[in-house]
Amino acid sequence: MKSAGQLLNYWSSEPRDRDNILGYATSTGREYERKYYCGACERLMRDPVQTECGHRFCQRCYGMLLKESMTCPSCLKENEIVENGSVALLQKCFKDRAIEKEILNLQVFCHNQGCTWSGPLRELEEKHRTTCEQKPLRCPFNVVGCTEMVPSHKVHEHNQASMQQHLYCVLQSLQGLVKQAGVSSEGPVLAQTIGRDKGRGPKSDGDKEPWRDRAEEELKVKVQTFENIVTVLNREVGETLNAVLAQERSLKEQEAVTAQLKSKIRQHEKANCLKDLVIADLQLRLETLEHTSYNGTLVWPIPDFSRKMQDAIDGRVPSIFSPPFFTSYSGYKLCLRLYLNGDGVGANTHLSLFLVIMKGKCDAISEWPFSKKVTFKLLDQSERRQHVVSAFKPDVNSASFRKPTQPMNVASGCPEFLTLAQLRANWRGFVADEVMFIKVIVEP
Repeated sequence: MKSAGQLLNYWSSEPRDRDNILGYATSTGREYERKYYCGACERLMRDPVQTECGHRFCQRCYGMLLKESMTCPSCLKENEIVENGSVALLQKCFKDRAIEKEILNLQVFCHNQGCTWSGPLRELEEKHRTTCEQKPLRCPFNVVGCTEMVPSHKVHEHNQASMQQHLYCVLQSLQGLVKQAGVSSEGPVLAQTIGRDKGRGPKSDGDKEPWRDRAEEELKVKVQTFENIVTVLNREVGETLNAVLAQERSLKEQEAVTAQLKSKIRQHEKANCLKDLVIADLQLRLETLEHTSYNGTLVWPIPDFSRKMQDAIDGRVPSIFSPPFFTSYSGYKLCLRLYLNGDGVGANTHLSLFLVIMKGKCDAISEWPFSKKVTFKLLDQSERRQHVVSAFKPDVNSASFRKPTQPMNVASGCPEFLTLAQLRANWRGFVADEVMFIKVIVEP
């Protein structure tokens, strides 16, 4: 009778395919209760049986144990003693259906590398094991020496990538056949060998060599196999070449389409730039219309006044213009021109405010020269409301008030409208929140 240690050593050295006949080989990522493991192969039990002594084994493991010993290895391992003073024997057993159901319901993972499937062991055995895309298969060219194990969904990819290696294996195998036949590697080897043997004519009974006939038949079979392999390789090479040519044609077509699309994009970009300019012009016109007056009165807000004042002092922007306004819908077109640091006799000492006659659409029916009284007001925004007012009557002999022939006539008005000292003294009244207001009134 063998000891427990001897039985375990025997089990680990068994040459049989344990993945198919012994316990389940799975990648569980965890350990289960000991009751689910076989006492012999130490895997999850396949078709579990229970002995009289209460230990469980795979059915195949139990059968092989009976061939070697009648003693329960689990009892030996645990040094378990029965009532009669001897270890328990493997005399009787029964199928343990309850533990089998529990094992088949265990959550396991597929052991194929790269596969992320998980689920009950039952589903793994019944469905997934045969359909797993990561299941490793032998390369179809293993008959000529390729030893790669390839996932089932990558067999075609492997054949394409290893075509040169496969051809080399075929060549090596053919050379091996040549050496086996004892023929020189020069010339049409196999055909010469077979043809020469056939052309020798009938031999006498004493000259017959049955082993040579068998070798010839084997050579014929192998030659046919290699011819089939070469045919397959040639077909795959042709398909690969056609696929490459098709991809090149497709790439050229895509490049042409891409060039057309780029050209269209450039055209659209130009069109969008033009539209942006039109939109900007329309927005400017809309803002002008919103601030346009047709009753001869204009209230002109001047925002960001401090910066504009500094620009005038530095000489960057000496003067600014107001939006245009009209005396009526068919009247004169006018605007104001303000020199923040003065102009003429008021340079560097005064605010200079002028009226500008602009060229309008109704000038042909208007009376010339322009002779209406003009009143300027610098509005005081404080509670005192002490506005600065200045009025003048146009000089009818001045070119500034004649019918304009240019977009604007020369500005005319009050070069000494307000001293800069007065402006600084009452800055908070005239400039509130960086905004100054000037009002102009042209009599009807």
